[in-house]
Amino acid sequence: MDTETTLTPFLRGKIHVHQPRRGYRFNVDSVALAGFSWARDGERVLDLGTGSGILLLLLGHHHHPGSLTGVELQEELAALASRNLRENGWADRGRVVHGDMRDPGAVEPGTFDLVVCNPPYQEAGRGQTSATPQRALARQGFTAELPDVAAAAARALAPGGRFCTVAPAQRLEDLRAALASAGLHPRLLRTVQDRCGREPHLILLQACATPGKRPVTLPPLILKDETGAYGPEMRRWLGHDVPPGPRFFCDCMLGTLSRYLRLTGSDAAYDRRAEDSWLLGECARSGRILLTRDRPLLARCAKAGVPALDPASDRPREQLAFVKAATPAMAEASPRCLRCNAPAAALNREEARSLVPPYTYLTHERFNACPCCGKITWEGSHLERFRKDVTGD
Repeated sequence: MDTETTLTPFLRGKIHVHQPRRGYRFNVDSVALAGFSWARDGERVLDLGTGSGILLLLLGHHHHPGSLTGVELQEELAALASRNLRENGWADRGRVVHGDMRDPGAVEPGTFDLVVCNPPYQEAGRGQTSATPQRALARQGFTAELPDVAAAAARALAPGGRFCTVAPAQRLEDLRAALASAGLHPRLLRTVQDRCGREPHLILLQACATPGKRPVTLPPLILKDETGAYGPEMRRWLGHDVPPGPRFFCDCMLGTLSRYLRLTGSDAAYDRRAEDSWLLGECARSGRILLTRDRPLLARCAKAGVPALDPASDRPREQLAFVKAATPAMAEASPRCLRCNAPAAALNREEARSLVPPYTYLTHERFNACPCCGKITWEGSHLERFRKDVTGD
C-alpha cells in the first residue's frame, strides 16, 4: 500500500481524517449511510470493512455510542483507522481489529446493537478494475461479496440489533437475496437521488433478524437542490447547519422527562446505564445541556464549564415546565421517537396503508415513521391529551 496520506478536515473541522493520498478515499456515500444509520445512546457499534474509519467517526460525532469497533482486512488501513479514532478523541471506547470480516472469530459474535457497512459496490471481475490495489479491494468484491457482508453482520448482531448498509440501486435484489441467506429481513428502505426528479442511484437499507410485515419505504434522500447545493439533510450531516433549539442529555434518573421532551420535539438524549463521567464528557463534546438532580454532578459541570440544569422537582410534569421556562429558545416541533430520539420522517400516505389499522388509515391524513426503529405514528387523542395536560398547549 502507498503509505502517503492526507489529512482531511471534515464537518467544519470538527473531525480530522487521515486517508490514503492514492487508494480508497471516502465520499458522500459514507455521509449518507452514517446519516441513515441512527445510533441510539450508549449502543455498541461495529463497522465491517471500516477503511479509514470514517463511518465510526461520523456516528461518534452525531450520536452518543457506548463503543465503536471497526474490522479492516488491510493492515495499513486498520492502523490508519486506529489513528483516526485516537486523534479524534475516541481512544477510550474505539478500537479497530485487523482481520477478515468473513472470519467468525474476528469480533465477538452477538454483541453489537448496530452494524454498518459500506460494501464493495461491484462483484469481483465485473466492471473496470482500478489499477490501485487498495481501491480495487474497496470497490469490487474480491475479498467480500454481499453474502459475506450479510453473514458477518448477522453473526455480530445482538438480539434486537440492526444492520445498515448502502448499495447501488440496481443491486437491490442481490442485497435482498444476501440478507435472506443470512436470516436478516429488510425493515427500512430509502432511495438516494442526486437531484429531485432523477432516477435513484443508491439504496439505503436497514435489516434485522426479526421478520415484519414488509419494509417501510422512507421518503427519498435528495442530495442536492436545483442549484447544485446540498439539501437540508445533507447540510446537517455535513455539519453546515447547526441543529435548531437547545439539545439535552438527561441523566439516568430522568427517563420520563426525556420522553416528555421528545414528545414536544426536543432533542433529548438518554442512556439509563450512563455513568456520570461519561455523561459529563458527552455533554462537553456535543454542547448538550445536562439535566440532572445530582448536586455533585452539577458541581462538576460548573467546574468544567459544561451547561447543566437542575429541573427543580421530582415530578416529570413540573420538570418539563421548569426546563421550558429556563430555556426560552425551545420551540414546539413534531414529536421525536420516544425510544430512539430520532426526528420523525413524513410518510407517503399510501405507504402507510398496509402498515396501520384500516380505521386509522381512513381517519388520518398524515403518518410518520421513525428512521431508526421504523415505528409508524400519527396524530391522535393521546398526543392531544399530552399537550393539554402536560405542556398546557
